[in-house]
Amino acid sequence: MKKIVFGICVFFICTNTDAQTLFTFGNHSVSKTEFLKAFEKSPTSSNNRQKELNDYLPLYINYKLKIQAAYDEHLHEQTSVVLENNNFKKQIAESVVNEEAGIKALTKEAFERSKKDILAAQVFIEFGKNSTDAHKQIQEAYQQLKSGKSFNTITQKFSTDADVKKTKGIIGYITVFTLPYEIENIIYQLKPGAFSSIYKSKYGYHIFKNVNERAAVGKRRIEQILLSYPPNANETEKKKVAALSNTVYEKIKQGNLFEVLATKYNTAANANIDGLLPDISIGQYNTDFEEKVFGLQHSGEITKPFETIYGYHILKLISIIPTEKKLNNAVAATLKQKIESSDRINIAKKQLIKKWMPLIQYKKANYNEDALWQYTTASINQQKLPARTINDSTILFTLAKENITILDWLNYLKGKIIDKKSVDYYKNLFIEFTQTACSDYYKEHLDEYSESMRNQLKEFNDANILFAAMDKYVWSNANDDSVALKQFYLAHITQYQWQQGFSAIIVTAKTKELANEIAGRLQQNIIDWRNIINSYGNNAFADSSRFEDEQSPVQQKIEKRIGFISTPQKNTTDDNYIFLIVTQIHNYKEQKQFTEAKGSVINDYQQLLEEKWITELKKKYPVTINEAVWKTVK
Repeated sequence: MKKIVFGICVFFICTNTDAQTLFTFGNHSVSKTEFLKAFEKSPTSSNNRQKELNDYLPLYINYKLKIQAAYDEHLHEQTSVVLENNNFKKQIAESVVNEEAGIKALTKEAFERSKKDILAAQVFIEFGKNSTDAHKQIQEAYQQLKSGKSFNTITQKFSTDADVKKTKGIIGYITVFTLPYEIENIIYQLKPGAFSSIYKSKYGYHIFKNVNERAAVGKRRIEQILLSYPPNANETEKKKVAALSNTVYEKIKQGNLFEVLATKYNTAANANIDGLLPDISIGQYNTDFEEKVFGLQHSGEITKPFETIYGYHILKLISIIPTEKKLNNAVAATLKQKIESSDRINIAKKQLIKKWMPLIQYKKANYNEDALWQYTTASINQQKLPARTINDSTILFTLAKENITILDWLNYLKGKIIDKKSVDYYKNLFIEFTQTACSDYYKEHLDEYSESMRNQLKEFNDANILFAAMDKYVWSNANDDSVALKQFYLAHITQYQWQQGFSAIIVTAKTKELANEIAGRLQQNIIDWRNIINSYGNNAFADSSRFEDEQSPVQQKIEKRIGFISTPQKNTTDDNYIFLIVTQIHNYKEQKQFTEAKGSVINDYQQLLEEKWITELKKKYPVTINEAVWKTVK
């Protein structure tokens, strides 16, 4: 019995300790639970948890002091702070709703589909003037496919679109995000060789086929020289462009740099004067162009000139970007961004509205629907309004804290093209209006329904007013008070010195070949380095600066001699290549002038101001640590 009583007491003491106050500041308190929750969110730098806890406590105390001072000074009521908080609320509301809509599952689905490309084909019959005939035709086509007729034969026989007939129904290879989500779902659910049931789009009827599958070929990074046709070019003009394309191709074969020729021959209308295209994936361009792009297999490989409706193209493969094999955080983030801007997330969200309506207390009001449609038609056409059984203020439905009126409905219709006046048309629009109103209300009040949302808002609001307080007491003072800064610099002048190092020109070029060519020219005439770099246009740029020995901008050993040129290396942040040329050696420490040291001076002066501010806050909000509770923090 004593053991049971003792165990109950120990449990009560431990539980009570978690709820006890860890420290107070002025009239405010912080519990052990709150402190540990904050600590767990902070990144750890060692395996010594107790040391990290000891280091974190004074930082967290200072944080709470600053936050409280900001609230007491009503910084959270500033217009800019309120605006930023509202904008953030909208952003995270969208994120929370996306989570409810199953964005994780959609991301996983998109990743799995990205692993393969499907060669798709279709039978397509447009609605035309008689949708009934189109429906009969697609039914006949479907039955003949089921009886064993070849897909190519049925495409040629029944498809009404000239381009579909020309390509024998072949759409080309597709991958995730190539087609609308509904069609993508149909095709990705088909096995190779299988065809779908009839699908009705807003254009007509379709039957899709999975012709073949292959492992995804990934993306290609391509440079292009496009010799465009003049507007309304005749055959003579086209022949001139063709001849010029051959001349350019011969120059490439003779060793002229592709990038330089691209800058020379591409026009502003091409939207890529420097030749570099956005990364190309399957399904972005027509089949003929993609065959040329994905036919390139080795970096540096170049196509012969080929013709499209735009002119003659010459392509160079920069690199092959393979499909990701694992769904890591970076890949997931990219896919989520695409999903959030695509139709697939909107389809999922619509399914959630029925779930939200009881939560937001949706209730239809009592009104005459026929009168509503009459009133709507009269308002849209600016006609005399019918007998006033209803008006703009008539309530259509209520939500928890909001009434939705006829005026809201009419305002919604202002963004729509009203080309029909039938009751059924209005009813369909009204369903859409109701769904939109319910969705908007749920998002605007999501913090009332989601604890996660409330916590995120609190953290952001605190961070926002902390920024405002730091700007008021530290950052602005340090940046704006030039006299105080100069005095601080003079008082601590020995702290601001150049260490041993070198001065250098840092050159960034689009390719390794280009970097080597520039390096050779600079070695012959370093004095004219600005003009040399400028002659390459957007393909290269450079700047000069001084560096201390331990702050080299390149990852290789630097020889301390004037004229040393480092080996061009690929940049860590993009596909460019960089190298440096040493222009001066600094073998001794040198005093930094105020302008050279200003960045460091500002940082040091800000730290001094912050320390003084914290001292004042501790006088205003005296801090007391509960040592008994602190001993239990582990």
